[in-house]
Amino acid sequence: MTNEQPLIWTTKGNIPLAGLRHDTEWRVSPEQVIFIERYWLGDEVVKESTHVNILTGAAAIGAAGAI
Repeated sequence: MTNEQPLIWTTKGNIPLAGLRHDTEWRVSPEQVIFIERYWLGDEVVKESTHVNILTGAAAIGAAGAI
């Protein structure tokens, strides 16, 4: 058995996941839900992802796709 640790790609290259602090933020409104996750190395953000789910305006999206 090996002692391999999971790695995550960051602005500092591949870093063991165990060495990073992970936090999340949710922004919820009637129009959308935004989920943000950040990985920190000390006091520096080395990876950040944002995911957006639009809850209104589906008709506008469908019309734009038809153009």
